[in-house]
Amino acid sequence: MLLESIKFSRDDLIKCYNFSKSIISSSNQYNRFLQSQSMQIERTFAGKLGEYAFLLLLDKKGISYPEGDMFEIFNGQSNVDSFDFKTPVGKLIDIKVASKPFHKRIMVPIDQFSLIKDYYVGIKLDFEVDSQSKLIINSVKNALIYGYCLRQELENIQTRDFGEGLCKHILLKDLQSIDVILEQF
Repeated sequence: MLLESIKFSRDDLIKCYNFSKSIISSSNQYNRFLQSQSMQIERTFAGKLGEYAFLLLLDKKGISYPEGDMFEIFNGQSNVDSFDFKTPVGKLIDIKVASKPFHKRIMVPIDQFSLIKDYYVGIKLDFEVDSQSKLIINSVKNALIYGYCLRQELENIQTRDFGEGLCKHILLKDLQSIDVILEQF
């Protein structure tokens, strides 16, 4: 499988980090896993970088897609976006990030899985962690876009708990080429 690599600029990192810090400190994001504020910021940062990496991939491939409200904060923890990206024919895409060096799969918490998406895109961040396994913010260099899976594939995989609640999951190495989705734009 040919992976797509997206390099982040310092400005990209600052933009995604500032968004993450703002949404968490304003209590406008649901704390699904009852984590500390610093862990919530880290996870939100990783997720936002994944979304931004996909946007940068579209741009790299010459596909114009608006940033839209990607960096807007909506008041209320239940006021969330219903998808990360939408193809011109209305197919919904959810970006999932493997955010630690040892992560080898994407996971969709079961409560999120109830919100129907057509595709799940798997992205792995390249960065360093400190002695407590916390992401070192300024060490993020790039994102590897592994590919995608269909919702149906996740429906057919047994729901598991990897320590933070039930989820649907798939190994990054089992994802299909991202080119299939890119052809839809």
